[in-house]
Amino acid sequence: MPDYNMIADKLNKFLRLQTFPVALRMAEKGEELPEAFKAMKDKRTPMPLCQGVSLARRYGWKVLLGPGEMTCPLGALAMGFVPPKDRYMSGEAEVPFWVRSKQARAKIAANLPKLEHGRYAYIMAAPLAEAEFEPQLVIIYGNPAQMMRLVQATIYMTGEAVVSNSLGAVGCGTYVSKALITGECQMVVCGAGDRIFALTQDDEMAFTIPAGKVDEVLTGLEDTHRFGMRYPTSSYLRFSPQLPNTYQDLMQYLASEEK
Repeated sequence: MPDYNMIADKLNKFLRLQTFPVALRMAEKGEELPEAFKAMKDKRTPMPLCQGVSLARRYGWKVLLGPGEMTCPLGALAMGFVPPKDRYMSGEAEVPFWVRSKQARAKIAANLPKLEHGRYAYIMAAPLAEAEFEPQLVIIYGNPAQMMRLVQATIYMTGEAVVSNSLGAVGCGTYVSKALITGECQMVVCGAGDRIFALTQDDEMAFTIPAGKVDEVLTGLEDTHRFGMRYPTSSYLRFSPQLPNTYQDLMQYLASEEK
């Protein structure tokens, strides 16, 4: 297995993260769980997926969530834990309730990335440095300047823009489901549920790196850092400021030969 502690150290070195990068794996039915997660199978912890990710990134906890824990119907649909039934897909169900029309909700339902229904039994999440499983995704929360560095690192090898989508809701459908389906990095403006129930802050966004892209992104972070792309962003300081006239007059007076 890769050295996940080293990967976490490099992410923290170049990004100065305020919360732990999170390792996430969708465990398929019949897949054996690591010992630490086996003990959690009989403990019910009802919550949205985004809240479970927050427990991992803020508290440093290991989190196991299955279909029985899903309190958010959109997250459960995106993870394939429940089937996309007609009442939801038609837009008749008023979720999201703040969307204007049935037609608009149907379009959201059709475009929501959904993992195969019934394929997965659990979501495992943990701080990356303490992962006891092989993660499929690394999820990073940070501010827009930190997201910029991840985008720069991602395009370093290919020059291809990071293209993502945001609904203002069900962010997990992008940073988990879409990332797994496409195998591409995802940057997400976190939705209302993420901010209300998972306490994602106003200045935070999410970025997901699929396991197959981790080495490329780390190389991109390291090389672009060497070329001067940094976080915190380096300020340009090689200039002469224009001080107020009174300061200039005083400087001239003090530097003159007159007594």
